[in-house]
Amino acid sequence: MRAKISDFALIENHTFPSSLDGEGHVYYRHYLPLNKKKKPKIHIIFQHGLIEHQMRHESFFIAMFEAMPGEVMISAMDLIGHGHSGGHRAYIESFKNFEDDWLHFLGLCAQRTSEFEKIQHFVVSHSLGGLIVLSTLSDEANQIPLPLTSLIFVNPSIAPKLKLPQLIEAKMKTIDGFINKVRVPLIYNAYDLTHDNEKAIEFIKDPLISKAITVKMAVEILKATENITRHSYFFKYDSFFILSGDDRVVDNEKTRLFITGMDKSKVVSKEYPNMCHDILNETCRNDVFREIINHIKSKESA
Repeated sequence: MRAKISDFALIENHTFPSSLDGEGHVYYRHYLPLNKKKKPKIHIIFQHGLIEHQMRHESFFIAMFEAMPGEVMISAMDLIGHGHSGGHRAYIESFKNFEDDWLHFLGLCAQRTSEFEKIQHFVVSHSLGGLIVLSTLSDEANQIPLPLTSLIFVNPSIAPKLKLPQLIEAKMKTIDGFINKVRVPLIYNAYDLTHDNEKAIEFIKDPLISKAITVKMAVEILKATENITRHSYFFKYDSFFILSGDDRVVDNEKTRLFITGMDKSKVVSKEYPNMCHDILNETCRNDVFREIINHIKSKESA
């Protein structure tokens, strides 16, 4: 019988109102050691990617608890319009909705972990989650409510291969009205995400995964990526980038350029040739999990 995260962690379920007016709640969870006497030393803040939700990455969560029993807790939220969060599916008014919700979530994480004196905070983000993290942390005006030891970016969506109808793309900075919520089918399918047949079928059958996004969300994501590369020269956070060699969802050549622009003392990267975008659900995922675990352990305080 397949393991579940509830076999390894106590789960706290919560919500908070989204910054997207009238679109409801953001759903999030804290996963804590089963032994309540254990005080975790490692806090992983996980952010999922486009159209999916946090439980798409249950295998990753389990691997973290297996590798660091009693030492780790995980916090994860479903983006507005995704998973168990409220809102019109795959819709935002502005990319800032994602940023503001994520900042609020970080504040809630800071409150929840305040009882653990020596805990270190790590961010693991996938795809769109990586773009949200990069964009939020690159804005000097944002007050980050907790110290971040290191960031792990898994195929961040620095240059997504999103295609809009030509007329919409030409007018994307002025587009408004009813067309904002028109849905655009994805240009990739489950087998563009992973070579693992079981994980691909799970993606296809998952009722919480939308197979299309709204025009407005596509426009806002593309606008958010326009100037992201220039932030690499000033990005101050210790970072680990994990990239797929056969990524059909994002252009990882642009991610490599971002890495090249960073302070070399603050960044490392690892590439997996021939692997697809959803590498946390790929056939090589156990190796990826080990890389993440080793990176976290290398940053642990003595």
